[in-house]
Amino acid sequence: MAKTFLLIAFYTVSILFLVASACGKSNGLTLPLIHPNSPDSPLFLGNLPYEERIRRLVHQSNALTLYNSKIVRPQIKVQSVNYIVRTGIGTFNTRPPHKEYYLEMDSGSSLPWMQCQGCTKCFRQIPQPFPKSSSKSFRPVLLHGARVFYNMVYADNTYTSGFLAKETFYFTSKNWKIEKVENITFGCGLNNSMEYGFDKNNKIAGIMGLGWGPNNFVDQIGSQSDGKFSYCLPVMNFQTASRRIKSYLRFGKDIPIPKRAGTLGITGLYKIKNKPVYYLNLEGISLNGKRLDLSSEVFGLRGNGNSGGCTIDSGMGYSRIVKPAYDVLLLELDNHFSRNNNLKRYPANPLELELCYEREKPEGFKNLPNITFHFRGARANLALKPEGSFEVIDKKSSKRSREYFCLAMLPDNKKTSIGAHQQTNHRIIYDTKGKQLSFYPENCMKNS
Repeated sequence: MAKTFLLIAFYTVSILFLVASACGKSNGLTLPLIHPNSPDSPLFLGNLPYEERIRRLVHQSNALTLYNSKIVRPQIKVQSVNYIVRTGIGTFNTRPPHKEYYLEMDSGSSLPWMQCQGCTKCFRQIPQPFPKSSSKSFRPVLLHGARVFYNMVYADNTYTSGFLAKETFYFTSKNWKIEKVENITFGCGLNNSMEYGFDKNNKIAGIMGLGWGPNNFVDQIGSQSDGKFSYCLPVMNFQTASRRIKSYLRFGKDIPIPKRAGTLGITGLYKIKNKPVYYLNLEGISLNGKRLDLSSEVFGLRGNGNSGGCTIDSGMGYSRIVKPAYDVLLLELDNHFSRNNNLKRYPANPLELELCYEREKPEGFKNLPNITFHFRGARANLALKPEGSFEVIDKKSSKRSREYFCLAMLPDNKKTSIGAHQQTNHRIIYDTKGKQLSFYPENCMKNS
């Protein structure tokens, strides 16, 4: 939930009628996705220990709770864990004729935006903010002759404000072809504070919003997306960390369909109170095929839709489970592992995850249980392999090698959110027109 949105305030409601057009035939679009731990990522930190990467994921997943808590806490400098898209923007007398920037992919917010030259409050960024005044294709959005302004505040207390403009965007597709998309409405950020701005070498310039909203990127490329987008996130663990793994953000006809129809799960996508985040109806959780003793009401909306419910969020590292359900899951897991004499509860909490065990014989993800999320709908069961539910760490010393593993989920006092780690090795398909989420198992390590 790195960028899950709390507030968006346009200073005129007429923005709802702004429409952008996309060039090209209705033949889909495929954009390479960059994992933040990939050597190709501008966020790559080289030989950062895997344990530290997990702790950063935990801090990022906890950011919403920390900032919304009434308890005063020191600010945590959280590195973004969102997937990243590289884009060209603008028209200049250069080769290539555009400037290149990195944007975060975020399904929890709607407006695409980037930091612009002339910002009065700027976060650190390489290269410099977008030189809007030098681009031949840059046009501010006007209403009755006046600029249209925006203001967005995110759940981690970061924010951006500025004015709306139209520009030409360029994307390098899967086959290295340059895709040109004209008249994209985006936010030209002039007053910005983002967590990655703490890094003096930061290369992220803004966000590609894919959530519900009048100006999200999916709707703006309607002729290419037909209201659909999809991704398949590869498992990143101690065995695959820092590898160059190809993954893609796909739109429209470029989205693959499953070879076996029986593997496809379908559930509803819901919009609650003009929030850009995607809501789902979660009904239960299973451990190794056994349904936990949980009422579906524990996952329901409360307070007239102001709290509770379940969202799906590619910008959150680890899933957050509403606490009553999380406590039941922890109890069942503890009962499950207590039957194994070779396991010992690991009290040191090394990864800042709540349930960890140590074992003398390294086994990786073998003999760990499967966890399933049950959603309302036909075959709508998101079955997680152990790689999608746990983190495993190999502890080596001069005398022996031991291993510990932890449940890669966290409790939440308000709602449940299905994070990126629990979405791995599944093709996730958002149909914003049909208001459906489809998913099926896929090996996302294979050029997905």
